[in-house]
Amino acid sequence: MYQVLDSYQRFDQKNNMVNRPLWDSSLHYLLALDRETRLRQMRSGVAGLELKDFALVSGASVGTAALGTDTNTPNSGLTSWEPLPLASSNELPEWKSTVTDVAQMTDQIKRVARYLGADLVGIARLDMRWVYSHHYIRDTGESQPVEINERYKYVIAIASEMDNNMIKTAPTALSWAEDRRIYSRMALLVSSLAQFIRQLGYGAIPSLNDTALNVPIAVDAGLGGLARHGLLITPQFGPRQRLCKVITDLPLEPDEPIEFGVTEFCSVCHKCARECPGQAISYGESTAKVSSISNNPGVVKWPLSAEKCREYWSKTGTDCSICIRVCPFNKDKGWLHDTARWLIEHAPWVDRTMVWLDDRMGYGKYSSPNVFWNA
Repeated sequence: MYQVLDSYQRFDQKNNMVNRPLWDSSLHYLLALDRETRLRQMRSGVAGLELKDFALVSGASVGTAALGTDTNTPNSGLTSWEPLPLASSNELPEWKSTVTDVAQMTDQIKRVARYLGADLVGIARLDMRWVYSHHYIRDTGESQPVEINERYKYVIAIASEMDNNMIKTAPTALSWAEDRRIYSRMALLVSSLAQFIRQLGYGAIPSLNDTALNVPIAVDAGLGGLARHGLLITPQFGPRQRLCKVITDLPLEPDEPIEFGVTEFCSVCHKCARECPGQAISYGESTAKVSSISNNPGVVKWPLSAEKCREYWSKTGTDCSICIRVCPFNKDKGWLHDTARWLIEHAPWVDRTMVWLDDRMGYGKYSSPNVFWNA
């Protein structure tokens, strides 16, 4: 659960580090540095940063970059807030399903989401505190208030696993391609789930990173907990997933948040902070204080230096993901790792030992991209 102060105000999407370089003159240099770095990397011949690697990023981005859809822009392409046009053979007559058994409907929605590709699904009541106060419109440079009809009371939170072998190559373009591949898949996933709900006669707003903050919604929906590096930790995949959601007025049964030792573990584990090449992750205690306008004030958490994180992205030419790779929660399935997760949840006094063991056993180390290309 989040500790939210009375002073909390909804976050303006304009201030996140995806958008700030577009309007903040002090950060314009990052856009030019992005292009210069990628060109230099492609010429260098370094494994994982060659032309073929960046070409893979481009190919994996089609779902969110070439179909009118954008990861951070609402109501765009596949994530349209309106029903998408279908071939006449797929159109259904107008009909509204009456929900008499909310628990059954919730089970069916989760079943459909998993069928469409979701790895984890949870339901939460829509907390308007997590909805952006404004959307940043890149084409015009304007900020528009985010308005969601009050009848939309629920949000379906979805997590999609990223391939660990690709993440182990971070910070190369291959780990970035995996990030893009998952977002492309999720664009179709949330669009399809929203279309299903609309055909039942209810409203649905499909969303990737736009409209509302994914991590607190996922926490409310019982998918996981907030970690030191600012990402969601789930029992199944650690930080190795991407998030999306569908906001709806379909009556659903909310899940409860879960506790499995994330806060306690992150309080003593500083591995992501230690391994962060941009020194963007805090070593300190969780706090409601922020370091810049790109942090969301009024919530107790570990504040990140978003500017340092984004600058390292520009310097390496990718979206990094080292913090995901090195996180002790990032483990594949197996009895040994399942035992470690159980101890973290039930015996927090061993957390420091678990961090020591994680280092001693060499977890989180970089893997060569050749594992992908030469497999």
